[in-house]
Amino acid sequence: MSNLARVFGMAVALVSALCAGAAQAQSYPTKPITLIVTWPAGGSTDVIARLFAEPLGAALGQPVAVVNRAGGGGSLGTMAALDAPKDGHTLLMTTSGNHVLTPAKQDVGYTYEDFVPIGQLVAATIMLAVHADAPWKTLADFVKDAKANPGKFLFGGVPNGMPHLTMNGLAKAAGLELVHVPMKGGAPGATALLAGDIQALPANAATVASNLKAGKMRALAMFGAQRDPAFPDVPTAKEQGYTVFGSPFVGVAVAKGVPQGVIDRLRAAVAQVAKGSDFREKALKTATDISYLPAKQFGEVWARDWKTYAPMLRGK
Repeated sequence: MSNLARVFGMAVALVSALCAGAAQAQSYPTKPITLIVTWPAGGSTDVIARLFAEPLGAALGQPVAVVNRAGGGGSLGTMAALDAPKDGHTLLMTTSGNHVLTPAKQDVGYTYEDFVPIGQLVAATIMLAVHADAPWKTLADFVKDAKANPGKFLFGGVPNGMPHLTMNGLAKAAGLELVHVPMKGGAPGATALLAGDIQALPANAATVASNLKAGKMRALAMFGAQRDPAFPDVPTAKEQGYTVFGSPFVGVAVAKGVPQGVIDRLRAAVAQVAKGSDFREKALKTATDISYLPAKQFGEVWARDWKTYAPMLRGK
């Protein structure tokens, strides 16, 4: 076969593949869609997924069924999404835990680079709370005191959870020696802080909100890219000189290999639902603020969090 014939054959094959992909995207979806949640039923991710599934199905013209595939720190469900046919009929409701933290700790068969971002739905806010009677009024006060007293101050957090890792990030950025006290959840951490058993608590805003509003705790900083609308007077750590982020995300992803036309259709549908007032209002009733990000920015969050947390979890 001549080089010209070979090149012509490759061109024909490429055009045929592109046409087939375009035809598939035009007819998509052709059957019900599965939305995999990698955590147990009843959790915050599951709740938002079930609120999201119905309007997403309406936008796409096919029902969306939420399927819980919990286990392995979210890796079982994530691998199920990765192994499914690459036709866009299996979506992943992905989170910081299964998408970044779990594969950063150990080899589980995937990394964030094996997936394509569709859109972020939620970015929870982690705040640094102290007892209302603590002497620190600002993050600078706390940092100054902690530097002068290395190893004196204790903070609570679930081991290798996002709040724990975020506090480690602050300690590294500020040059602090803090002592981590393992907790089984945010609520036990709040109890320990109020009891004086620990001096600081990095926690989701929802965990400490009632105590902040009751005047029992004080927030020194939040670790989001922007201030939380619910707490506009609490500055970010970045505003105070420390580029440390702790915003656990929830969003939609698909495995690499799904046709681009299908991806484009999904991105448009997710944006439509996420920006809709009905979905946002229903989410707020569950104390969830929708923080939509389009695909490009959502992918940048993946890369940022991997760069931040993988070295911590791997001890490098």
